Amino acid sequence: MRRDITRRDLIKLAAASAAVLATGKATVSRALAGTVDFAEGGQDFSPKTGTERKKIASACWTCVTRDAMVGYVEDGRLVKLEGQPNSIRGLGKICAKGAAGINQLYDPDRILHPMKRVGKRGEGKWKRISWDAALNELTGRLKKLRDAGRPEKFMFQFGRMKASQDKIVQAFLGGYGTKTIANHTSICEGGKWTAQELTWGGHYDNWDFDHTKYVLNFGSACLENHTNHIPVATRLMAAIADRKVKMVTFDVRVSHTAAKSTEWVPVKPGTDQAVILAMCQVIMKAGLIDRKFFKFMKVTADPDASTDAKVAALKKHLAKYTPQWAAKISGVPAAKIKSIALEFAKTKPACLVSYRGAIAHYNGNETERACQMLAGITGNIDNPGGRCKAVGAGWTYPKGPKKPKGRGLDLADGFPGQTAYPTHHVSHQVLKLIKDGRNGRPEIYMWYCYNPVYANGEVQENIDILKDESLLPYTVCSDAYYGESTALADLILPNPSYLEWWGWEDMVSPAQIAEFYIRQPFVKPLGESRDFNNVVIELAKRLGFSLGYNSTEEFLKKSCEMTPGVKEAGGFEYMKKHGVWHDPKAKPAYYTYKKEISKAAVKADGVILDKATQVYWNWKKVNVKSEAEARKTGYTKTKGAFKGYVGQKIGNKVYQVFKPDAVNKSGYFELYSELLKIKGFPPLPTFMAIPEHQRMGSDDLILTTYKVPVMTHSRTANCKWLSEIYHDNPAKINTETAKKLGIKDGARIKIKSAVGEFTTTANVIEAIVPGVVAVSHHRGHWEYGRYASGKKTPFASGIDDPDLKLMWWKNHGVHPNWAIPNSPDPINGMMRWFDTVVQVTRA
Repeated sequence: MRRDITRRDLIKLAAASAAVLATGKATVSRALAGTVDFAEGGQDFSPKTGTERKKIASACWTCVTRDAMVGYVEDGRLVKLEGQPNSIRGLGKICAKGAAGINQLYDPDRILHPMKRVGKRGEGKWKRISWDAALNELTGRLKKLRDAGRPEKFMFQFGRMKASQDKIVQAFLGGYGTKTIANHTSICEGGKWTAQELTWGGHYDNWDFDHTKYVLNFGSACLENHTNHIPVATRLMAAIADRKVKMVTFDVRVSHTAAKSTEWVPVKPGTDQAVILAMCQVIMKAGLIDRKFFKFMKVTADPDASTDAKVAALKKHLAKYTPQWAAKISGVPAAKIKSIALEFAKTKPACLVSYRGAIAHYNGNETERACQMLAGITGNIDNPGGRCKAVGAGWTYPKGPKKPKGRGLDLADGFPGQTAYPTHHVSHQVLKLIKDGRNGRPEIYMWYCYNPVYANGEVQENIDILKDESLLPYTVCSDAYYGESTALADLILPNPSYLEWWGWEDMVSPAQIAEFYIRQPFVKPLGESRDFNNVVIELAKRLGFSLGYNSTEEFLKKSCEMTPGVKEAGGFEYMKKHGVWHDPKAKPAYYTYKKEISKAAVKADGVILDKATQVYWNWKKVNVKSEAEARKTGYTKTKGAFKGYVGQKIGNKVYQVFKPDAVNKSGYFELYSELLKIKGFPPLPTFMAIPEHQRMGSDDLILTTYKVPVMTHSRTANCKWLSEIYHDNPAKINTETAKKLGIKDGARIKIKSAVGEFTTTANVIEAIVPGVVAVSHHRGHWEYGRYASGKKTPFASGIDDPDLKLMWWKNHGVHPNWAIPNSPDPINGMMRWFDTVVQVTRA
């Protein structure tokens, strides 16, 4: 936002750039025009004094990617953030959101002191209290519940809480005794993970762009805001620019990713599955399959079926899914479907990418399973250049005391019978279930790094529930910023920004080699803000139990001294200095499913063979009463049997194959799912039409949302650098659709659904599918501070920020979630973000 760059400065910059270009030095990548050689990061100097700034290694937290990074401190103030040059994940890069993290540290609207509500809930009246008073009040309420034998009446819900944060907070919750815990994953990526758990066991995939020769993308904005953004985007752009790898993207609009692709293929919302099934049909019919991988796939009910039998069964199942059939549903020409399918199958290796654009629908679970099928039949699974199982750091850490037997209210998994396998919960319906009351209600509802009012659909209902003290007697929030939900708390515990924390990180590595890295503070927490991890450590002490460490820093130190490899490298002191570590002798993890299980493991005490699945499993590890009961009930129907999984018998050998970690699937790569059959769904990936889309009127449109490269969910609109770039989000409508509705570019329009409405401006363009209206997420805040909403918080911190005078924009956009229902995928429970039917009229 600075306005003091002069023409002379620009001339100097141009001259310096020309000098660099004139060197003619070679460069590893040609992603930039010409051959440019830059010095690696790792040093920075004051432009005024020339003095070298203090470098501190840490990690970002602006999004789930959590890139390793370094920051520079001058005169006790953080002045710059950049990528960690020694990171094999991020390759020395961070995104605009990471660089703008400084804005969150010095946000003039930050919460710096514990605050207690004094007016009506949501009225905005507060009084400042001491930490001792705040913790005494909360401890007293928590102790009362536990002493009464009702620890489950304390509910905790979180948004971003990964790695060491999760371990510490979960140790506290377990020690207290509550299992009434919910996350946010169903509004994010939970549906994709459940579908993967049903096919290859572990959730989370990685895409090996370093070695691929072809990329086929369904609904992923992986060049702008993917779940592992910078590590993925950097490699993908290098593949496209350096090796001329072809990338084909199916999407409803021209995203930044689609624009950088070799080809954008417009597809109607929620119909990606039809295209994918048709591609599978084309490939099977042409015989362009990897028969060797079929050995490790389950395609029929018979676990011992031959490859020929599997191929025949799949051909029969897919026969009806022709390109002509898919074309009528998706709008993608049959010839295009066929040509891309053949190209994908013939190019080895190839990588199949999928994400929310294809998955956040009524049929999302089956769309992801179809993606797994397409990758599986072509042999592009867990191979160099294909779709791989995720590899992340496995830290060893202090586990804390033995937990008492916990109790929980059933509030996290949606309404009974509505969802088959909510392995990552149905978090967007928590408030609905509290309102319903049949599963009980918490007396204390606490949330952390989560904005339930803004982040979920049906915003008005969320507000009404949180305001109602008869439904939620006491609400507590730990936050650094005064968001829409924070405004409805009874007690606010001021959390620092992530730039003031300690912790370790474990995000997956596209290099297929685990990277261990830590977060350390650049400055001391401002005001009286306290790291929430330290808060729960203190709460545990006040409640009469210890977690085994006195601070987050101590937890991190112990973890560094306990973790093999990190310990030998120099432990805590090494990690503080360098920030990252990986085993230099480690080799990328590929083909892990081919690992054979030893005879000793198969013959261990408690291990039996389940004849129906040919799975070896240990019934004793699952706490079954007897071997006889285990054999009678069987592996598939024994609760939690996957925890005792040993290996999969295939022929005369036992393999690790695709180990389950959430449901009782076999060890096979399961295209045929007995678990789905048990719940009344087709066992093989089968097309599911979206009910609301089948009932649409002639003037109805489908509302979709999306994310932009410079924003993260609900938590970056307070970053001044980012909001200056992106502060308005008009509704994108196709030219043909707009003409039919009598809407011109720039016109004010009303978008209305069955649950709500909002008013915005039309952006009439060609680069979106007809019949769709698209409004991005991130904007439309009515709290969250001046840069997000134009509204000062009730207790603005008074942090000196002269840039407030330079904020020139007045429009802060609209929030589409007012009109989006909190509806789940019937199999996995994920929020159906892109299925909403709306009417669009001139306002």
